[in-house]
Amino acid sequence: MELAGSSGRSIRHGLATGPLVIWKPAPLTAGRVPTLVGVSSLTTERTVHHARFAERAGATAVMIIPTSYWKLTDAEIVRHFDTVAKAISLPIALYNNPATGGIDLSPEVISKVLEIPNVTMVKESTGDVNRMHRLVQFADESVAFYNGSNPLALAAFVAGARGWCTAAPHLIPALNVHLYEAIERKELDLARALFYRQLPLLQFIVKHGLPRALSAGLELTGTQVGPLRTPLLPLEAPQVEELRRILVKLEVLRA
Repeated sequence: MELAGSSGRSIRHGLATGPLVIWKPAPLTAGRVPTLVGVSSLTTERTVHHARFAERAGATAVMIIPTSYWKLTDAEIVRHFDTVAKAISLPIALYNNPATGGIDLSPEVISKVLEIPNVTMVKESTGDVNRMHRLVQFADESVAFYNGSNPLALAAFVAGARGWCTAAPHLIPALNVHLYEAIERKELDLARALFYRQLPLLQFIVKHGLPRALSAGLELTGTQVGPLRTPLLPLEAPQVEELRRILVKLEVLRA
């Protein structure tokens, strides 16, 4: 279970609400599933603070996406990860998502960060399958590589991704699991069919932003999630209707 990722609006949680995102689900998981907690912040000091809190709360691992007003140098990025790594004993997932973090980590920089002993995972979300091929070339099999680009799910699995970090299971969990199982069984034709069936929803949630799209989808399916944190605004009525039609076609909602 991934907590405080992009759809969880991690960067918008402050000191008051951030800890609740970690503490609240802890009794629900009860050690049954691994928990990966997003601990990113604008400063290394605050990222360390969040990472230590996650470790005390029982997280299995933490995830870090470098975020900065000023573009960071390669040395600053490596030092950022190294400082956090030395402050905790948990495994760390490097998260590369230039669309949300504003910093694009090249495969060369990622390979340097992976030299830090407890950085053991990479979540690659550029949406460029060539990046994934290069990651496989740079990293040995001890590094777990995960896809974070929803529309690239099938291509990423074929490229060698071990898994798929996605918020889509909030709305279509069975379809997501069936795709993964088909890949595991090497049933590529079935995997392709399952992927293209869910692709319109994957494209929609990326186009309109995970917090907006998922909040609207959950409300449509009967789960009250409350308002978005400003300045984010909810989807407008035509977008909600488009999402409703997609969910009807996927048999999540009745016509």
